Amino acid sequence: MKKVFKNAVLFTTILFTGAIALFAKPKLSVSTEVASIDKHGNLNLALQSSTFYAKGFGVSDIVTVKLGKKISFDAPVGKNYSDVDKGAYILRINKDEVSLAINMGNIFETTGAAVGTPVTISLKESRGYLITYQKRILNTSNNREDFASDEIFANFREVKLGNIAPGRLYRSSSPINTESRAPYALKLMKQANPNLVLNLADHKSSAHLITDEYYSKLVQEGKVVFLNVNATLTDKKAVAAIKDGLIAMSENKGPYLIHGKEGKLRTGFVIDILGGLCGATIEEISADYMKSYENYNGVKPGTSQYETIAQVLPTLFEKLDGQNANNDNLQQVIENYLEKNIGLTRAQIENLRKNLQ
Repeated sequence: MKKVFKNAVLFTTILFTGAIALFAKPKLSVSTEVASIDKHGNLNLALQSSTFYAKGFGVSDIVTVKLGKKISFDAPVGKNYSDVDKGAYILRINKDEVSLAINMGNIFETTGAAVGTPVTISLKESRGYLITYQKRILNTSNNREDFASDEIFANFREVKLGNIAPGRLYRSSSPINTESRAPYALKLMKQANPNLVLNLADHKSSAHLITDEYYSKLVQEGKVVFLNVNATLTDKKAVAAIKDGLIAMSENKGPYLIHGKEGKLRTGFVIDILGGLCGATIEEISADYMKSYENYNGVKPGTSQYETIAQVLPTLFEKLDGQNANNDNLQQVIENYLEKNIGLTRAQIENLRKNLQ
């Protein structure tokens, strides 16, 4: 696969500019405020990335953030939530937006910040996160020609975990958003012809915006469940949404398609739960989880970047049922998690498993 950026070139460029910055940068600081709070609980700042860069800040810097009068924390500057570990703060640059977030967490609930809360960002260490960032950076291309197949480009595949029956469960990036992958995901979705779709990314209020006739027909037939799951997979809203989706699966026969935006984190979490419920090993689940990063970002097995990202998966299963999961107890841990945390009945859990196998 071709890459939009070559890691070696990127590393050299950042290292060179970082070396200059270590000697040249004065003490940097910028003041702003919280402009809005998105559905994931991220704090979007009244600060454009172009302004942030113009001040002298850069990706892989470590900054100190003062939020209001009482809260202060250090965070690296990055572009993807996965640039940091689960539960860690990040100052995230997304196009021309700057936001404060917690990977797989809700910084709004954690800090109690509100729209208008003053924010001060000060440089703590120029390029202090460089080595870790270089290992975790995720490159991708939006050009179909850079990928070996439609399936890889769309991050679309049949799920083959544990005892899940052939042709029963599929996962994908979004087949209906405006990104270049959507038409390919939609084509593959039509071939799979799911009887039920879990849309983890969108709210049901957006249904009227869908222009594709096939997907719209599924919506009209009640075969699409809009869940609008935020990135904090364990908070109350996300748990309630996941519960609704799994109940729908327990009450309807497959084939099933589960998709988010990229089909990686939220989709991966739900797929991992279903795989564990159907007897998959942690190693099998891990390989399927990382396949999305291979497909979407070209992350190669055996590299330090692959190993770094793969460390995220064990944290998804960490203490789901008050105990660490392993291959001997994973299925029981998942069952208890679905009953005690998600709120499914034992009958719903068994119907879900039966419908998948």
